Amino acid sequence: MNPYPWEDFRPHQQTPYIYGYTCDELTQQILTMGYREVHGPTLFGLLHRYGPNLPSWFDGQRLPRGLWHKITSSDKLDPIHRVEAHQSDDGSTKYRFHISGGSVEGIYMPFPGRHTLCISSQIGCAMGCTFCATGTMGLHRHLSAAEMVSQVLNIKQRHPDETGKTKRFNVVFMGMGEPLHNLDQVLKAVSVLTDPAGLNLSPRDVAVSTSGLIPKIEQMATVKKRPQLMVSIAATTDEARSAIMPVNRAYPLEDLMRCLERYPLRKGERVMLSYVLIENVNDTEEDARRLAAMSQRFPSLVNVIPMNEHEGSPGFVEPDESRTNAFANILLAHGVFTTIRRSRGRDVAGACGQLVQKIARKKNARTYV
Repeated sequence: MNPYPWEDFRPHQQTPYIYGYTCDELTQQILTMGYREVHGPTLFGLLHRYGPNLPSWFDGQRLPRGLWHKITSSDKLDPIHRVEAHQSDDGSTKYRFHISGGSVEGIYMPFPGRHTLCISSQIGCAMGCTFCATGTMGLHRHLSAAEMVSQVLNIKQRHPDETGKTKRFNVVFMGMGEPLHNLDQVLKAVSVLTDPAGLNLSPRDVAVSTSGLIPKIEQMATVKKRPQLMVSIAATTDEARSAIMPVNRAYPLEDLMRCLERYPLRKGERVMLSYVLIENVNDTEEDARRLAAMSQRFPSLVNVIPMNEHEGSPGFVEPDESRTNAFANILLAHGVFTTIRRSRGRDVAGACGQLVQKIARKKNARTYV
């Protein structure tokens, strides 16, 4: 049996959806339909501004009569069949997106002046990290770029501000799945999301998290329009990391650190290191000192994430507040840029590491059809 199942996983074959096209690709499509090139950017911008619930009154105004109807009525526009929303007491919302072959989950997290959209890149995950609920599912299939972009558009459309416009937002690929295991489609989604004719996100407003797939990190380093890199560390020795993150058996810590030392950073950019803190597993003073030494080998920011408990966690416990603060303070004392990521959406199983295809339906859950 192959101990590293992500190395030979075959992607799911899917019919292309319009939300997976860049502006240039959509323009080529409408040229084959007999329309003019100039209408491509206009159509692309409208589709991404208004999302899946598209108004009909554009037909014959900003676009040739009939083009808008052809596109918006197509069954190849949006790959998401149904959306469920589960409201958290802290203002976050956990979304379940029903797609071909299953469902995935994403999170909307509001912050002053902007909001964060956390989306999925796979149904399930092959990495098997023992502290993550998604890892208990195994991997069912990769998502297409259209399925990722549609998550963003569906969430964005449901959270306008008081003026009717959407706030500034950033997108993080930290939902279900290992994004770098599905790197080609993730980069295609990033290309669509950063397209100037559409949402026009800055690559700095998009972040991709990985458990440490070194060849894929090296591949992403060569991409011109690449997102921010986030790497989950979770332990400071190979023995401890291999026990909770099987990927470490293929790509040990020292190899990963050397890879990150070589990673080309833009001006002012840092590699973001995520460290899930688990009581009596990786939260000692020695762990903090080793993590500080690792993070100082390249420009970095350490996000300390207290473990979010879930049904599938094998006896792992979240450390208390004082232990979490003590760990972070050691990093700060060593000059490490450090934040403690306070979990959002825990009451609806929407916090980091809790996404899985099982949810207790709350009384105030809403379903969008």
